[in-house]
Amino acid sequence: MCTAPTRPQPEAAPDGPNEDHFAVGDGWALVLDGAGRYPNESGGCIHPVTWVVARLGAHLSRHLAERPEQPLTAIARSAIEATMADHGPACDLSHPLSPGATAAIIRLRDDQVEWLVVGDCAVVIDQGQGEPTSIIDDRVDRLPGAPVVEGRVRTYSPAYVATIRNRPGGFWVLGAAPAAAEHALTGALPQRSVTQILRCTDGVSRLTERYGWGWSAVFALCEEGGPEALIRAVRSAERDDPNPRRWRGKRHDDATVVVLRMDQVYA
Repeated sequence: MCTAPTRPQPEAAPDGPNEDHFAVGDGWALVLDGAGRYPNESGGCIHPVTWVVARLGAHLSRHLAERPEQPLTAIARSAIEATMADHGPACDLSHPLSPGATAAIIRLRDDQVEWLVVGDCAVVIDQGQGEPTSIIDDRVDRLPGAPVVEGRVRTYSPAYVATIRNRPGGFWVLGAAPAAAEHALTGALPQRSVTQILRCTDGVSRLTERYGWGWSAVFALCEEGGPEALIRAVRSAERDDPNPRRWRGKRHDDATVVVLRMDQVYA
């Protein structure tokens, strides 16, 4: 397996900073998607979301490289704690809207493919036959009785999110709550049963969630044109969407995808 990414293709949403992050190492890969900043809300933190995502990504990468024997949940917890320590006294990390990130991590260890998913990033596993299996933490979309407000985009109100974020019965993000690591979705499959694995932020998975694609079609386009072809497909679908306000979330979002095959990895 090649462990160096080629054709890196993260792309920011139009007219905004890129709050996604990806990293690839020897037998592991991850993508992160920044979460937490709302209009007129500081989240108790002086740092931009991009800073938090970069620090979290750096700590996750270091622990994945240096602690291959540790469970992914322990690595995620250590990375959260290290990120929290990077903040200064001006940041109130007890604030429920403190910036963080959703995550999708995979690792090859002991002939297994292991994964950890928190939030709306995705791990998608192709086993060479049938439709690939997707692992997406969709708890934020299954909140009973969640109020929705209409504005420039359709989303939950910050006041409501503050009551259910990083709490049992709500949803979780990495960044300022070490317990989020234990609430991640985790699993493993034998490496020999896996053909390829895709990790992406929700700026890419919206092809399947909004626009009717199957994951087999996503893999096929990536095989044909590389990750950049998926980004082009996303932007085209977003531009042609006749009614983007029907979706919860932004019309355009940062989009990052990393695909690992058993003989190579590219992003």
